[in-house]
Amino acid sequence: MLSKYPTIQIFLHWLSLLFVLITYFSIQAQDLDFTFDWYDLMISTHYTFGICVWGIIFIRLIVRHLYLKQTPAITPTPPVWQTKLAHYVHLALYLFFILIPIFGALTVLNKGNDLTFANYSIIAGFNPNPETAHTLKEIHETLVNIAMALVVLHAIAALFHHYIVKDNTLLRMMPHKSK
Repeated sequence: MLSKYPTIQIFLHWLSLLFVLITYFSIQAQDLDFTFDWYDLMISTHYTFGICVWGIIFIRLIVRHLYLKQTPAITPTPPVWQTKLAHYVHLALYLFFILIPIFGALTVLNKGNDLTFANYSIIAGFNPNPETAHTLKEIHETLVNIAMALVVLHAIAALFHHYIVKDNTLLRMMPHKSK
């Protein structure tokens, strides 16, 4: 019986979290300094890591499918409702982290700006449409807020299982200890 997820899934899980946090905090940090250099760096970081989040989610879905039979059991087995809730939260996280970068990219493009990755233009901006850009930005930000709440819920659930329930939920996704 497996006690941990395969190393690739653990790596992608924590890398996803890192990318999400960098994306989120880079856009929050843009207001810390009003110089153009800082603002440009934060926007570029936000766009680049937002695209990375989008890409890594697809990689995770492929890897998850390939390693489906290698999902370690939770011991002791949680109630069915918790298993179902966890499944729906995971599904929602995948969906949100696919949709959020799409709405972000469409916002940028509808502002008339190029979509950039590491400061290289990858898609040319559309004819500016401020109303559409505003609506898309509102959707993007709403999805971000919901997704971040789900990330916090996910983390609290893992800690609850580890410290209160004392099962192996969290340990299954922790990196292997060096020997």
